[in-house]
This record gives sequence, C-alpha cells and structure tokens, in this order.
Amino acid sequence: MTTATMASDKLEIGRVIQQTFEVLGRNFVTFLALAAILTGIPTVIVGLIQMEASETNSATAWAWFVTTGLISGVAALVLQGALTYGAIHYLNDRRVSIAESITIGLRSFLALFAVGLLYGLAVALGSLLLLVPGIMIAIAWCVAVPVLIAERKPIMDTFGRSAELTRGNRWRIFGLVLIYVVAYVIIGAIIAALSGAWLLVNGDGDVGAGPGEIAVNTVTNVISSLIGATGGAVLYTELRRVREGATPNALAAIFD
Repeated sequence: MTTATMASDKLEIGRVIQQTFEVLGRNFVTFLALAAILTGIPTVIVGLIQMEASETNSATAWAWFVTTGLISGVAALVLQGALTYGAIHYLNDRRVSIAESITIGLRSFLALFAVGLLYGLAVALGSLLLLVPGIMIAIAWCVAVPVLIAERKPIMDTFGRSAELTRGNRWRIFGLVLIYVVAYVIIGAIIAALSGAWLLVNGDGDVGAGPGEIAVNTVTNVISSLIGATGGAVLYTELRRVREGATPNALAAIFD
C-alpha cells in the first residue's frame, strides 16, 4: 500500500493541537530562546522607542511607529522560519540548535519578507472589499511561510501551493484559528490582570501604561508567537500527511 493511498482527506484539529504542544514541550528551551530573541527583545525595543516617540511631534512619532512595526514584523517572520525548521526536524527525531534555526530564518529573510508583505496586502485588500474574502485568503494562504521554508519554492508559487494544501480543510483550519484567537485573548487577559494586580499591590496606580504595558505585551507576544509559529509548522506537516501521505522522514529529507 503506497503512502498516498494511506493518506486520509480530513485534518484532525485535536491532532494538530496535541502535536503543537508536544513539539513545544520537547523543544521548550530552544524555542523559548528563539522567541525571546526574535519576539521578546524586539517587542521591548519597539515599546521603549514608541514611548519616547509619543512625546515628540506627530510626524516623527508616525515615522517611528512605522519603522519599529517593520522591525517587529520582520523578526516575527524570521522566527516563524526558524521554528518551522526546528519543528519539522523534531518530527523526524532530530533536534536543531538555536544558531542553526536562526541561520535558516535569516537565510530566507528577503523571501520571508516578500511573502509576508504580499500575504498582508492581499488579506487587507480582501477585508476592505468584504470581510469574508479577506478571511478566505488568510486561510487559503496560511501555510505559505512553511511552504517557503520547507519546499524552497519561488515566492509566488508558495501561495498556490498553500492553497492546494489547504483545499478541502479550510473550515477546519478556520475553526483551529478561532481556537487560537480565543486562547490568545484569554492568555492576554490573564497576563494583563496579573500585571495590573501586581502594580496595584505595589502602589502603582498607573496600570497598563509605560513599562508595565511593555512587559505585558512582551510576555503575550512571546507566548502567541511560540504557539502560532510552531502551530503553523505542525499544520503544514499535517496537511501534507492527510493530502499526500507524506511522512516526517520525507518532510525532513527536503532540508538535506
């Protein structure tokens, strides 16, 4: 029986969630370090710069907001590339180092930026026309970055390949995204509440401003980037498994 014959058609949401947290748990130190470097540090720097810029004239502030936003976005894409590489290799019983993962992310820097920019523009334009087209584009192209990293396809081909992999499972992916969004909101609310309580207990009534807000944003962003990027890599491998019968060994071989 061939691997293609063994492949099922439908994505299992529970399996994606389970494997995401398994990959995170088994690679926690490495992945947390990557998220701290590529998400935590940029978030702190962006927050401090924006605090300073908010006290200047509006034109300068907007320039800083745009610049720091781009820096943060690029770092997030590099992180997704690094975690995609690490997650796929883990699923093939091989662990990668922090340096190796970052190298892969940086090596794909320009392509990652192009894919992220085109993806963001397409989703934004689709949302301006009507909300539904934007959501459909976002779901169809949700594994474009893992495709880019794993299969090294030309930039424009990554979107078609992502659409091909997600076809037939987009409602399930949409449900998975909803679960992620709800979890993100809950985690953010818990962290904000704990931070606010700590500030009040310590006599600081300026809750949610300045360094406190930066700390909350940093922790929330690190957690969400860990789950989001790792989940994206796992989703990609699962889509290849259910649609093509691809094994982890076959997936990891493309990096050789």
